[in-house]
Amino acid sequence: MKYLTSGFLQLLYCGLLLVAMPDSPMVFFLIALAMSVVAVNNIYKYIKRPGNVCLFDFFATSILLAYALSTVTTQVKIYSLYSMDVGQYFHLSQYSLSIALAGVSFTSAVLIGLSYLFPSPVQLPGFSRQQLKEGVLVVFMVLLASIYCILTGLMAFQGLMFTDAEHSSISPFASMVSFAIAPAGVVAMFLASGKYEVSRVNRWLLYALAASLWLVTFTQGRRLLVYLALLYLIFYAYDSSGRLVWRNKLLFIGVVGFVAYFGVKIFFAFRVAGWESPGTKDAMQLIYSAIDILQNPSRYDYDYLLSATSLERPFVIKYFSQIIEKASFDKWLSGEAIHATVMFSIPSAMIGLKTFLIDEELIHPRLGLPIDDDANTILTTGVADFGWAGMIFYPILIVLVLKCLILVVRASHIKWLDYFTQFGVLFLLLNVECSMSSYWFFVRSTLIVLIVAYAAKVLINSMVVRHVKLS
Repeated sequence: MKYLTSGFLQLLYCGLLLVAMPDSPMVFFLIALAMSVVAVNNIYKYIKRPGNVCLFDFFATSILLAYALSTVTTQVKIYSLYSMDVGQYFHLSQYSLSIALAGVSFTSAVLIGLSYLFPSPVQLPGFSRQQLKEGVLVVFMVLLASIYCILTGLMAFQGLMFTDAEHSSISPFASMVSFAIAPAGVVAMFLASGKYEVSRVNRWLLYALAASLWLVTFTQGRRLLVYLALLYLIFYAYDSSGRLVWRNKLLFIGVVGFVAYFGVKIFFAFRVAGWESPGTKDAMQLIYSAIDILQNPSRYDYDYLLSATSLERPFVIKYFSQIIEKASFDKWLSGEAIHATVMFSIPSAMIGLKTFLIDEELIHPRLGLPIDDDANTILTTGVADFGWAGMIFYPILIVLVLKCLILVVRASHIKWLDYFTQFGVLFLLLNVECSMSSYWFFVRSTLIVLIVAYAAKVLINSMVVRHVKLS
């Protein structure tokens, strides 16, 4: 069978080797490198054939990039700077790090195995001329809405959308806009670069909209820039007929890499500006401060801070290993963590103020860890709830829920929303380092937009029919 010679078997072997030799830093490094090769090879396949993207396989690749590739780069940096392994540097046991990476390997192997058993690649429908106009209009509306949310403080720096000081209420409008920014940018680039009947003026308008949405993303998160760049690379110069258009693709890859690199630096300047003015929601003040930081980096220790955070922050397996080390059968939350994230995604108008705890505030007191801002992922929630069973089952559950969401949206025959949903799902799956509530927020926001868009579609169709009958 095909999966016996695929990444499934490779990742299975990697996990077994880590379990067999958990105390060896060299084995840990080599296995992380091997897992990274699987992930990078998958990315190459996506760029070469975007029509073969399968959600199970794509999520596995995202998890490998977040955990395995970041582990390799962090190990190389720390060893070259301090001549020590990551366990020594972070004061973690090599055993817990190896077991955590083994868990990542097994989870990714299961997801890739499911992609062979249930191959259902992303299907991008064709656009008629009228639907192209609708797509451009929606992208433009998302850009205007995102600018409005930033200027009014509904959507603050690093994606904060809370409307009160207690962080118990999130702006539903800002939440929907936040999730639409990346899909809108990808749709704009998709329509501009594919073989569609788009005038030269509209084509450049779409490129300008994509670039503007990229600028908006600068304020929301460094990782988001990288994920957006990756989606751009995969779907640039590709149309829904299944033909890959290679012209200018290599040049585009170079441009995106260049912009993404400086985008990360610009974003960190925004972060330092936020540290200099804690709690501010004044977007213009942050912009002026960020410009000053970039012009005078030594005054703010910008280069040192960027180097320090680039060294330690990407090492997301650190937190995962701590959770695995502390979690045991008598400390499992038995579903409380996932229940809290689902409840947190329900609008406050339906359940009142959300005073219950989620993520670190819920999990850490049970495990004896300090309440810090750590690298949450769906794997940490799964382990906290049900151990390794939750770690493997929760990613499968999320993919199934998102697949159902895509089917529901596709049944509405609203083409622009179909595109937005599929690209939004891919972007969400790339953003591994997030709370599990983010998945439920996306489902909630998409269903709200679907209801409104479908009602508008029915109303417009009925008005057209009535006009035809009267004429």
